[in-house]
Amino acid sequence: ACRRISGFRSGNARMDFGVDLSLDTDFRRFRYMKEIGNRRWARLAVFICSLFVGMGQIEAQETYHTQIYKPKRIKSLQVVQPDQTFTVPVISLGNGEQILINFDDLTPNYERYAYSVIHCDADWKKSSLNELEYMQGFQGLTIDDFANSFNTTTQYTNYQLLLPNDDVQLKVSGNYAVRIYHEDHPEETVLVACFSVAESEVGIEAEVTGNTLIDTYQRHQQVNFSVLKKNLNITHPQTDLKIRVVQNNRPDNVVRKIMPSGILSDRIVYENLRELIFPAGNEYRRMEFLSSKYNGMRVEGISYHNPYYHVDLMKDYPSSMATYEYDQDQNGRFYVACSRCDDANTEADYYIVHFSLAMPEAKGGKVYLNGDFMQNTFDANSEMVFNPDSRQYEKAILLKQGNYNYQYLYVPEGETTGQTGSIEGDFHQTENEYTVYVYFRPMGTRYDRLIGVQTVHINGHN
Repeated sequence: ACRRISGFRSGNARMDFGVDLSLDTDFRRFRYMKEIGNRRWARLAVFICSLFVGMGQIEAQETYHTQIYKPKRIKSLQVVQPDQTFTVPVISLGNGEQILINFDDLTPNYERYAYSVIHCDADWKKSSLNELEYMQGFQGLTIDDFANSFNTTTQYTNYQLLLPNDDVQLKVSGNYAVRIYHEDHPEETVLVACFSVAESEVGIEAEVTGNTLIDTYQRHQQVNFSVLKKNLNITHPQTDLKIRVVQNNRPDNVVRKIMPSGILSDRIVYENLRELIFPAGNEYRRMEFLSSKYNGMRVEGISYHNPYYHVDLMKDYPSSMATYEYDQDQNGRFYVACSRCDDANTEADYYIVHFSLAMPEAKGGKVYLNGDFMQNTFDANSEMVFNPDSRQYEKAILLKQGNYNYQYLYVPEGETTGQTGSIEGDFHQTENEYTVYVYFRPMGTRYDRLIGVQTVHINGHN
């Protein structure tokens, strides 16, 4: 039999390249390596052309955030540090740390996905820096680390991209958006993955408390913090600094435009500010399905209806009128896992998961399923649909085996911020995760340096 080792990490005999691709298990994680040199200039030319023909929907959108643009095909997008699934997507400048962009394409065939790196300002809009100023390397390189699914009912190809890498180095701190597209169709965005690169020019001391200006240990949480100057000369902190505070990696309720409450010789203080009060929310709901042979966490039943396994979750109910119950969640994150498998990236299967929320139809707004597995966005893919016959909200989603955090958010008509109060409830004890980003842009400079990042939980746990 003719065997050919090509650009894939696992041996899936169903890939049709005209030869027998049945490989031994030892080759399943084989990394595809090919010469890039002769193709770099061609790819760069394609990328430059794409700047004129399209960045299409992305340019019109202006603001970047992690999002899948081909949701029927692209699944399980994660933007994390390798082996650190439960941290924010932030790496330090110049110390060797990397960001891993991991996603699946629901086809067994290898697709030539290319990527471009875009430097952004504090609000995730394209900065004024040109590529030579913020990166060293080429745009439009292909993602060459991929693997075919193995022994799964749903065939797919897993892609992984590490940044920085041998071909792309990042020169400055700040926010970065990675735009991924098909090499033959550079004008069509497949997905965007966002992460930040930070310096350690300042220190940040932060705390979260239920004692707020709105209420005392009831439904809100107050974030207080100080920026320690160290040796950095911050002449006009009111204008030189841009502060962003994020709750549970959600882009819809980011706090911006914060003025300090005090300026001392060694620190800039942000305390007891009404802008830094957040609805407390509740602990995320959790569910897990790792095998078709037994029910996982909050799974009522598993059945097979060709061509998919179906997971029926236990019915959810609003918890706004209940009392607070602690649960050790992961603040909206998910991770891929499967029972009795060696590599969940390629051996975990895809099941259709059925969510149901028993409550009357909400008037004047919509209900959305929220969590990192939905990229924390409010769109048709995350919108729950009310079924008048069963008198409940329902949603069926194709998900990869693993453990998932989720919550239900209500978004009033004409608004863009999700509300927890009416469905999940707001409890001051909730162990939310808050991340403080400090950007520095004194007069005369051209980009927002990210000079400090700190994550804090309730009771001050960093």
